Amino acid sequence: MKYIKLLPIALIVSLVAVQQVSAQFSAININKLEVYGFARLGDESVKKAVATLYEDQENNGKWVQVQQMKSNINGEFGFKLDYNSKYVIEIAKANYISKRISFDTNVYGKTIHSLDFYFNVDFIPGVNTANSEIPVGNVFYHVQKNKFDYELNGEKAQAQ
Repeated sequence: MKYIKLLPIALIVSLVAVQQVSAQFSAININKLEVYGFARLGDESVKKAVATLYEDQENNGKWVQVQQMKSNINGEFGFKLDYNSKYVIEIAKANYISKRISFDTNVYGKTIHSLDFYFNVDFIPGVNTANSEIPVGNVFYHVQKNKFDYELNGEKAQAQ
């Protein structure tokens, strides 16, 4: 008989515990990864470069444009990216070869409070080719370092 009276109390305690655990796991998506780019040509900033953010919303390799902006007078632009998603940022300016950088924001179940990622985009005069579609760099979460890191596809991009 004593066990029957304790059953509702045990059920309430377990539901509270599940809600607390659930809140801990949902903390991953509370904040966003803020990325800041700087468009440059040599030592000069490039203003009004068009930065376009694409997302692979269904994880099927089909990129959907989600935002677009122009770099300011200092060549700066930025986006806020959801964690556990895939993005490509394309930076373009007339008479220059466009650059693409891929972002994989998968944090592998870690709770991320706030991280920023800064990078430079060095423009080269010229005309886009099929190679302009290939990202010059890949940004990803490095679990052992507990931060976002990058790898280059050639020496065409530089993260700060």
